[in-house]
Amino acid sequence: MGDDEILDDEEQDDEVLASAVTGRSKLVTILLWVAGGIVALLLMFLISYIVAGRVKNEAYRETQDIVIAPAPPPLAAFPFKKEFRVNTADTDEPHFIQVAIAFGYDGTNKKLETELVQRQTQMMHIINIILGGKKKEDLASPLQKLNLADEIKSQINMILSEGKIEEVYFEELVVS
Repeated sequence: MGDDEILDDEEQDDEVLASAVTGRSKLVTILLWVAGGIVALLLMFLISYIVAGRVKNEAYRETQDIVIAPAPPPLAAFPFKKEFRVNTADTDEPHFIQVAIAFGYDGTNKKLETELVQRQTQMMHIINIILGGKKKEDLASPLQKLNLADEIKSQINMILSEGKIEEVYFEELVVS
């Protein structure tokens, strides 16, 4: 029994010696890990706050760099006296297009204004041909109507020599 007690005392002395060498107990080690975790969390929150602030400032600067341009002055309008009524190119069922059109142009260009009056019959012919080549489904969506306006504008601008029309306005557009 004496030898066992001596061994137990020696083991206890070894544990005391080991804790004395490391200088801390298990409780202190756990507290250090908890404190380290808290410091790590605080650092993560601090870094996140700084990064979020920078991102917000950059987004704000980007919106401040956007300059809203003033609206251009209104264009002068050249309306056609008559509406266009044309049968569509549909073969299965008869349909027609009824359109009232006006051209937008630079009102300071008096030569263009005179040319538009002189070429009115020629322009009506071109518009009738363009409209007659369309089917009902070719004019179903707003995008298709905008494409029609662009087509009319490009064809009319080909015959004009004193300037160009800038817009084609549909005052009325009925497809039935």
